[in-house]
Amino acid sequence: MSLQFQPNANSVLGAFQRVGLNQGQAYQPDQIYQALDQLTGQAYDRDVATQIYEQCTPNQRGQVQIEEFSQILISADAMLKKKINDTEKQIQQLVEESKDCQRQVQEIQYTQQQNQYGIDIDSSLNLIIKSASGITTQDFIQSYVSISVDNNEQIAQQSGGDKFHPIFNEQLGFQIKTGRENVTLSLLIQDRNQKKSLVGQARIDLSQLQDQQVHSLQLQLQNDKQQYASPTIQFDVQWIYNKLKYYQEMISKFEADIQQHYNDIEDYKRDLFVVQQPFMDKSQRQNLQSSLKPQTNSKVQTNSALLYQQQQNQPQIYKPTTPQQSQRQNQDNIQPQFQGEASEELSDEIYYGFILYLLMIVLSMFQCFARPAYVDILLGTLYLLIICRDCFTPEYLKIVGAITVFTIVLDIFWIAIYKNWWSGTDKTLPTWGEAGDPIVRITIVFCIFNMILKVKSYLNHLQTALCYIIFHYYKAAQTNQVLKFKAWQLEFQIGILKQNLFTSDKRLLS
Repeated sequence: MSLQFQPNANSVLGAFQRVGLNQGQAYQPDQIYQALDQLTGQAYDRDVATQIYEQCTPNQRGQVQIEEFSQILISADAMLKKKINDTEKQIQQLVEESKDCQRQVQEIQYTQQQNQYGIDIDSSLNLIIKSASGITTQDFIQSYVSISVDNNEQIAQQSGGDKFHPIFNEQLGFQIKTGRENVTLSLLIQDRNQKKSLVGQARIDLSQLQDQQVHSLQLQLQNDKQQYASPTIQFDVQWIYNKLKYYQEMISKFEADIQQHYNDIEDYKRDLFVVQQPFMDKSQRQNLQSSLKPQTNSKVQTNSALLYQQQQNQPQIYKPTTPQQSQRQNQDNIQPQFQGEASEELSDEIYYGFILYLLMIVLSMFQCFARPAYVDILLGTLYLLIICRDCFTPEYLKIVGAITVFTIVLDIFWIAIYKNWWSGTDKTLPTWGEAGDPIVRITIVFCIFNMILKVKSYLNHLQTALCYIIFHYYKAAQTNQVLKFKAWQLEFQIGILKQNLFTSDKRLLS
């Protein structure tokens, strides 16, 4: 089966070389995907291919080394196999726990005794007092938690933490007879004179624990005036009032978990087959494909089992096994999924535009020796914000484009002014003469030289290029795409936040 198939770097690179992708070369993702199509003889699963590509480090043009892509693919194969083995071990553990519950059911169904309230005579309320926080009182040395069930009281002593954030980690148990008992948690402090003071109290409603499951709670305390205070208590609580029902429900839960794990294994095997398929011969491929169970209609038809996470430079693949884990993974992968769907390779406009933006700011700063070029400096900064802070909306780009046109008009006027002054036909500007300050002369000459370079022979090309780049950004901002840009050790992603300086969202300025 596919667990015994071991792709290695030589076999994977050799397969790519047979379809024209050579070692030591970088390729666009579409080129790699087409090669995978040729190797499998059909359309390769784009979800899996895209997830592997996203773990690679592309160059400025979005190309990745075929060796790196192959290594990520081999790592995915190993992680999927590990996940299958781990899930099989979990199934074995769940089977043993289910058998234990079945033995308990066999014993309890003949010995169970309940009182007139329909509660087991050995019903128990179990608590684990974890910690407290938010204590604002200063003059005390230690704290503890008192738990009382009617007239039965037990104390949880502090075992760690500081006095403002005490840790208890103490397990307590109480017998429940009617289900109407008053359960109260009290946080108390003790000063140097052994005097005890009440910080606050909280009550537990037993009716909310009738599912017999463990509840992790954090309750805000009330002071002696029945006002909510800042301190809170964190604890776990479980009330088992019908053991027979409890163990029967646990058996059903274990069976559901076991079935879910079996489904997970089939998903992992299916994804493993997708990863390995291009590098198998025809007979291996047919045998493995026939051994896979078909997906049911209730299952998602995409390869959702193959999820990667970059950690310690190794790709990891996670499969959600419970609704809670699934929810957490969905939250953690919102942005990577968005990037995978909308990401585009780096365009030349962004790369050369970034260089032009920096050059424009530098030239504008030199111009300040002769004229106030602050608008050009501001404009260059606004250009850089598109990349550095992702100001990628049509409204923002329209404003930047309007400022660009305005600066072109100003440059034209300044060209005419300097030209007329230098030729001597325009007497509106002062002439410095021989008595002028040599530093001023040097500044003027340098400014003229800089203006010749920047304005006469370069400005029109520079501003034209900038206008083209702004137009490119404007067209791209109207679509749902992300442009990736990397300069030196910095990497920017343009098109995710879709925010600008003129929105109510202040994160841009934070």
